[in-house]
Amino acid sequence: MSASLRARLRGLIESRWERWLARRVPPAREVLLTQRNVYIMPSAQGYGFLCLLLAMLLAGMNYENNLVFAFTFLLGGLFVVAVLHTYANLAGLTLSGAGSSPVFAGERAAFSLCLRDSAARCHDAVGIWWRDGDEAEARVAPGGESTITLHLYATRRGWFRPGRLRVRSHYPLGLLRAWSWIDLDLACLVYPRPAASGALPVEAGRGDEGFATPDAGSEDFSGFRRYVPGDPLRHVAWRTLAKGQPLQTREYIAYADRSLWLDWQQSEGAGGVEERVSLLCRWVLELHRAQLQFGLILPDVRIEPGSGDTHRDRALTALSLFGLPAAVGAGAA
Repeated sequence: MSASLRARLRGLIESRWERWLARRVPPAREVLLTQRNVYIMPSAQGYGFLCLLLAMLLAGMNYENNLVFAFTFLLGGLFVVAVLHTYANLAGLTLSGAGSSPVFAGERAAFSLCLRDSAARCHDAVGIWWRDGDEAEARVAPGGESTITLHLYATRRGWFRPGRLRVRSHYPLGLLRAWSWIDLDLACLVYPRPAASGALPVEAGRGDEGFATPDAGSEDFSGFRRYVPGDPLRHVAWRTLAKGQPLQTREYIAYADRSLWLDWQQSEGAGGVEERVSLLCRWVLELHRAQLQFGLILPDVRIEPGSGDTHRDRALTALSLFGLPAAVGAGAA
């Protein structure tokens, strides 16, 4: 069988498996594990244990040894009891999303999950993970709850949905594995990755009531430019010179109006859409750190000037969703 045929066959099987799961265990903000969505099979050790029981049974029949029969049936009964206890370790467990905070593209998104007992029993060694993420293990006391955090890398801006996660348990003997695939309808807002460089444009100061002009006596830092003989020595960037960069002068701007405007047109020379969004993201963060009021103008969004963390997050949200299909974020995000 060729590699392409195997890949198509695997993709077909996975798509049908996903559709069956979507019908069997639909996405929900809270999921209760029951016999409907918990599956159980022998583990590798369990299959070895069953082979051992078969060999002991054949030996007892061959030698007509009652002691071997008794020991075989005892171990067989232990296996049956382990099936019930392994299933019960997951059954009655309620899982829900406990929230996630926005991150920048390229960072790890953290998703908090809440595990709560609904069956008045203890749940030990419950493992939870996504296919491409790390695994966490939790223990839930009878009638209690436990919160765990899972991480996944967010590679692109917009709403990041991690999809189905796997819940599994080998408790108590490791002879069986019980598991479930659930979708808690989680989502995390991913901000654009800030551009590595890009000085604020001087025309960012032009607003309805004023504009920006270069002023060596101002305290508003704008960026660096090449050193020109006669520049004040106190404005020379000695630190960048020590790092091996050309001699530069720090440039300052005096604002007639402290309300700045960041416009989509100002990023025209940055490249494609993603590069322009990243550059605007960098400018938003710089103005926020400088505690300046600023507004944002995108082709389909206009945010009036403001300041503070809430205003910054609003601007970053507009940039993260710019040009993407409309999507509704999860309430846990």
